[in-house]
This record gives sequence, C-alpha cells and structure tokens, in this order.
Amino acid sequence: MNDDVDQTVKRLNFENLIWISFIIVSALDIYGDELIKKGLTLHDKQNLYKANKLFLTLSYFSVLVYIYFLFRNYKDYQKHKNSNYQIRLLGSLLILIGSICLTYYQKCNTTPVDSASNV
Repeated sequence: MNDDVDQTVKRLNFENLIWISFIIVSALDIYGDELIKKGLTLHDKQNLYKANKLFLTLSYFSVLVYIYFLFRNYKDYQKHKNSNYQIRLLGSLLILIGSICLTYYQKCNTTPVDSASNV
C-alpha cells in the first residue's frame, strides 16, 4: 500500500471510534432524559442537576469531535481546492457553530426541564 492509502485507512479507523463514541453519547442522552423524567415526577432536583451536568459534558465532547471534523475537512479542502470540499468545509463550520451555541445554552441553563436533544 502506498502512504496515502495507509493514512486514509488509519483516519477511517479513528473515525470509526468517533462513530462508536456517538452511539455511546446517544445512549447517555437517553439516560439523561430518564433522569429529567424522574426528577420532574419525583420533584428531585438532584436528578435534574445530574442530567444538566451530563448534557453539558456530552456537549463538550460533541464540540471536540466537530473541531476534529472541521480540521479534517479543511485539510481535504486545501488538498483538493474544489467547490464540493468548500461546501463540506462550510457545513462542518456551521455544525461546529451550532454545537457551540447548544453548549453555551446548556452551560447557562439553570432549570433543566428539557433535554439537550429538544433544543
């Protein structure tokens, strides 16, 4: 195999780990929703606090992943210099900006009655 193919295979293997992490994040988001339901039905502020903390942690993780994809897409754009890669780079930037906005909301949210997935 040439070096370019080897690098692509390594990158894809790493990105598979990211997708597995997103599956875990989704499961934790469901758990956070359950904490909110339990907190609301039992009037337990501790569960609401734990859910908010969990959602904030998951939001930070998402921001880190989207930063990775932004840099990867920027490298691809620099390599290929065509409009398809420019559009992909712009999409990555917009997803990152949206994720930062959601993280900011989650950080400033002091009354978690909705999950982060409802935002």
